[in-house]
Amino acid sequence: METAKQPPAAAAAASDEVCRRAPKLDRATIEEIVRSGKRLLVQGAMGICASDGLSGKVAAAKSSRLVGVGTVSAVVKSEPILRREVRRAIDESAGGYVGLNLMAAINPADFQKSLEIGFEAGISFIVQGAGISRSVVHACREAGIPFAGIVSSGRLAAMYEKWGAEFLVAEGAEAGGHIGDVDHPLPALLADVRAHSSLPVVAAGGLDAEDLPSTFAAGAAGAQLATRFLACSDGDVHPNFKQMHLAKGERDVTLIISCVKGMKARAVRNAFTDALAAGKTFPPRSKAWFYGKEGYFGRHKACVECLAACRCRESKHTKSFCIADALLAAAIKGDVENGLFYTGQSVTRIPETSAADLPSVQEIFDMLDATLAAAEQEARATG
Repeated sequence: METAKQPPAAAAAASDEVCRRAPKLDRATIEEIVRSGKRLLVQGAMGICASDGLSGKVAAAKSSRLVGVGTVSAVVKSEPILRREVRRAIDESAGGYVGLNLMAAINPADFQKSLEIGFEAGISFIVQGAGISRSVVHACREAGIPFAGIVSSGRLAAMYEKWGAEFLVAEGAEAGGHIGDVDHPLPALLADVRAHSSLPVVAAGGLDAEDLPSTFAAGAAGAQLATRFLACSDGDVHPNFKQMHLAKGERDVTLIISCVKGMKARAVRNAFTDALAAGKTFPPRSKAWFYGKEGYFGRHKACVECLAACRCRESKHTKSFCIADALLAAAIKGDVENGLFYTGQSVTRIPETSAADLPSVQEIFDMLDATLAAAEQEARATG
């Protein structure tokens, strides 16, 4: 029986579907966007699966003043899980920008494989934090993929520009998850980075809608929001995870010492963070329920060695905690007692109090547009 052949047009369409790639977000593209009067609005990559299902929607969002940029987190994603999420984000992006976030602190072999997955999928850029790596900048240049470095100082910004980065993410002390210098607030950091580098800078850390006008006026080419997108009606994260970010005050946010290089990290306070503060340890547990028979990059033990250096593993699991267990408990199981819920300081300014009332990604963009329009109108009236 002869195999049916597709018409040329249909075959070409199928090929485009399989090989669809995201447009590159390089320095020249960003500078052109800024010259047009718009700014980038980047969705920060979050946790293990906290931002899954959001990146493509952010990239596809419509806005008169902002260009949406989605970012897929590669953190503790196995190869098949990461491939699926990157593919979904690009497919849902409507031709928009989709990047991939990598932590320099993860297992080097896993880092390399995740980088290759991003290259193969045709993502818009690679963005890296939680450490410094000159080799990844070189690898991105060789592959023709723009690189963005997450920086906490002007000195590091200058280094990344010298190495060949296309843009920078200046992440201030108000950010969620792993943070840099807790005494380096975002406005001061943004000024420091811009004084040391000519690259476009995306400002990140504790921002919400009301901060955008002043952030852009200070010279940022864009802003990165993570916590606001955690608390929206879209995305795959457990409903309890979203609810944990609502109706929070200053006392509901705490800093912990992470198992990642002993870095400080900001999270919603709960029984788990209180236990860490009291010195309790949390050895790793089996993750077969999540990774299945393939394991995490083929590894099946309770400790999947997700990090290059881990305080939990280095102490033979007698100190610190398993970050993969804690983040999976939060994002997948919605365990409000035993999960780790990373968050930015802006969590205290989220107006909704119930997960049932959260806005969609597009509605968040509409609110951001309205805030920027009001600021422009006020500037004209007073100017």
